[in-house]
Amino acid sequence: MKIALFSDIHANLPALEAFFEDVEKRNPDSIYCLGDLVGYNIWANEVVNEIRKRKIPTIAGNYDFGIGRMSNDCGCAYKTDGEKDNGKIYFIYQLYYER
Repeated sequence: MKIALFSDIHANLPALEAFFEDVEKRNPDSIYCLGDLVGYNIWANEVVNEIRKRKIPTIAGNYDFGIGRMSNDCGCAYKTDGEKDNGKIYFIYQLYYER
């Protein structure tokens, strides 16, 4: 059985697309995401939507947890309105808490 694990995408859509292109060639039996979908880059919503579209089981990383709960314990909360626009909190909340 082949299992693909990935993490720390941090809103980097081109990197996620490259991962999917590579992993499809390997034909794993299962794919799991170990979190940290958001932070650092500008495509948080798009990254979250790709994960949701593919129904990939995902656990919350420290960035996902901090942003989804509006906590800054890890220093990873979106603080300004502009940062929040780059990663709408409700998308993260839906991904993890509305299953």
